[in-house]
Amino acid sequence: MSEEYAVASIKPPVMATRISFFIAGFSIASWAPLIPLVKERLGLDDGSMGLLILVFGIGSFIMMPIAGMLATRFGCRKVFTFFALLAVLILPGLSVFSTPLTLACALFVFGMGIGATDVVINIHAVNIEKRVHQPIMSGFHALFSLGGMAGAGTVSLLLFLGISPLHVTIAVGVFVILLLLPTWNGMSDDSEAGDTPFFALPRGIVILIGTLCFVVYLMEGSMLDWSGILLSSVHNMSTHQAGFGYTLFAITMTAGRFLGDKIIAACGYQRVFLGSAILGTSGFVLIYLASSPIQLGISFLMIGAGLSNLAPMFFTASGQQKVMPDALAVSAVSTMGYSGILLGPAIIGGLAHQVTLHGAFACIALLSLSLLAGYGLINPTRK
Repeated sequence: MSEEYAVASIKPPVMATRISFFIAGFSIASWAPLIPLVKERLGLDDGSMGLLILVFGIGSFIMMPIAGMLATRFGCRKVFTFFALLAVLILPGLSVFSTPLTLACALFVFGMGIGATDVVINIHAVNIEKRVHQPIMSGFHALFSLGGMAGAGTVSLLLFLGISPLHVTIAVGVFVILLLLPTWNGMSDDSEAGDTPFFALPRGIVILIGTLCFVVYLMEGSMLDWSGILLSSVHNMSTHQAGFGYTLFAITMTAGRFLGDKIIAACGYQRVFLGSAILGTSGFVLIYLASSPIQLGISFLMIGAGLSNLAPMFFTASGQQKVMPDALAVSAVSTMGYSGILLGPAIIGGLAHQVTLHGAFACIALLSLSLLAGYGLINPTRK
């Protein structure tokens, strides 16, 4: 069976999976340009903002294992649709709530929606990749990045044009609801076996894969939640323009994932992994050393390209290891990995309170060196 026929034979669920990744990326990235405005509106310092982001992360982290259980009982389609709606319906509240308590409650609910959708789409993607018998995980994650670029870029542009944050977030919600219609028609309701447990404690090599995936998503989370604040508070950019830093990051992240499967086929998994890890680390070093907007822009582009295919390769590796059943391993790696993007930025806020935000990004550069330990893990049987 040719690769083209394999994909065409299940075209509706493949397309629905791509759209679901786009929705997840668009929804979470729509929050990024609002962060500097929220910080300014409430008059918060870096440490206080970090605590609010921690509430967002707690809501997400709590929902991750629960979302996996719900997906096995009710199917990915129903669970994804419910939590995607939950996220975008609470988003307007993030633009108008004026007290830390009300904002924290809204962020907790928003985090629940984002965390659940992230886990469910990866469960669905692993299932679909196995059905087509070819590597397509990078392509799915490319749509997440495209959604991130579209979400951050669109919201940043609308804010720059003077449209109120409330009206911008309402428009985001309407757009996402329209996108949910084709995913409902194509998404599967039987992605996982019915005996999948509520929570899978990782063991063996899965712990290492999950830990390194945590590092990757912590690096990505720092771009989502703190790059705008870094540009506005350290480099004196306007709060209405600071979201464009994440947009540059998302551009190369998206391009790298769209090209990822072809690059891996030409160069091999291990070479792509090593080059990606080095490029991402170098980008964080440049952020720390940068003294001009051009250097900062190059650093965001480098980080996006470097991180683009690391997470998809970790998910592929988690499905090919032998110490745990595939479904359990993917669930564990998803939870550990996404906790990096959701809880990690709160850690960065704590570091920023102690060593400044500039110094916190230097700490990330040092931590990213640990990715080199994953070189031997990325050696799947298929090339």
